[in-house]
Amino acid sequence: MAAEPQPELLLREAARRGFSELEIVVSQVERFRAEISANMIKPVSAGSRTIYGLRGVIGKRVGGLSVSDLAVGVEDILRDLERIVRNSPEDPNWPGFPPRIYRGNRAETYSREFDELGPEKAVELAGLIVEEALEEGRSVGADKTYVVNAYVELARINMRVVNTNGVDVVEKCSMFSSGGGVKSIFSGVESTYHFSIGARRVEEEGLGERVRQAVSHTRLFANPSTPESGVYELVLTPRVFGEVLTYVVAPAVSGLNILEGRSPLRGRVGLNVFDERITIRDDPLLPLHYGSRSFDDEGVGVVAKTVFDKGVFKTPLTNYYASRRLNTEATGNGFRSVPGVSTTPTPTNLVVEGGSGGLEEFVRDVRRGVVVYSTIGGWMSNFVAGQVYFTVTHGLLVESGSVKPVKSFVVTGSIFDWLGGKLVAVGSDSETNFNIVSPSLYVREAMVSGG
Repeated sequence: MAAEPQPELLLREAARRGFSELEIVVSQVERFRAEISANMIKPVSAGSRTIYGLRGVIGKRVGGLSVSDLAVGVEDILRDLERIVRNSPEDPNWPGFPPRIYRGNRAETYSREFDELGPEKAVELAGLIVEEALEEGRSVGADKTYVVNAYVELARINMRVVNTNGVDVVEKCSMFSSGGGVKSIFSGVESTYHFSIGARRVEEEGLGERVRQAVSHTRLFANPSTPESGVYELVLTPRVFGEVLTYVVAPAVSGLNILEGRSPLRGRVGLNVFDERITIRDDPLLPLHYGSRSFDDEGVGVVAKTVFDKGVFKTPLTNYYASRRLNTEATGNGFRSVPGVSTTPTPTNLVVEGGSGGLEEFVRDVRRGVVVYSTIGGWMSNFVAGQVYFTVTHGLLVESGSVKPVKSFVVTGSIFDWLGGKLVAVGSDSETNFNIVSPSLYVREAMVSGG
């Protein structure tokens, strides 16, 4: 098998063909994945894959493609790329690919334990999930407990970004993630709950804790009803608050969305938009956290920054393109879903500064409200208008001192109300869910559409 050409050859050939700029992203991923169905661990799937993303520029026209095999021929690949670029519309605002921007920050993105990890570790962790679920099921009095449609994945990732403007950076990352559902049966009644966890190191203890908590919640949320429609006090668990940040706040702080009029924060940098108890940082340097990186997908060095400081909107997150149009420094937040497409401004690790109290205290203080543990449909929120929307799959109704499980109702409201005038408290019980670190949230009122 012929050796695949190095990026340097692609740069030379692209210049010879008339490209004014070229960017190459090389992503090499080796994965081990174990899946669980009805407490049975399936054979581990293992594999490795290299993807090359190329983005080319001719004048003000920009286009890209992804390939998995450069050995098919540099000439053929660049010819395809040239056709894509020449058929792309001109972008009058195109600033070029970034130059070398290194800020001296190096994140811890690789756990050395991954040097020795293989498929047997994925099986071991899958076994841990089943064992913890069965043990907790017995503890909560379930007749039967099952782990359904769960997985464990371990990955080693190498990334390189090269462009014609002097960028040439390499980073090695590790990745652990797991998630799935547990189902318990109590006197013939089924109850389910889901767990998830992710980091750049193996969080064995955290995984066991999430599984046990999920099984415990199958008892808590057995035999739910649907609350009546109306206005209620609202308490969000750390995970659900994190989901709200993902669907409503993260896209609103995108410099690109601000530029293109798709953010309610346009023109509000330096202004109070939330309560002074709201401070949110974007921190790519947290050791071995899920979103930690030393540079973004354009090769721009990262930096920790405060996005909201005591309610004041301080820093839009930008890729290089948005930063040039905003006339600001690139924040190192240019990321993409696959190599070969343009980047969009995306958070690394979004961290909410904790306050006081927590879930238990908030529930005790509620007179008539709902406590939300799990949702679906948060993607239907309208971040352009700052409107939050989700359907609750697992919640508690607190009313006149009684607490009972509820589900199948919609919660809506304005993020500017929830984190502004209607904010009661921000908890101190922060929890990490993938790239979001958030506490519980207590809101004075939200609209509930139920039975």
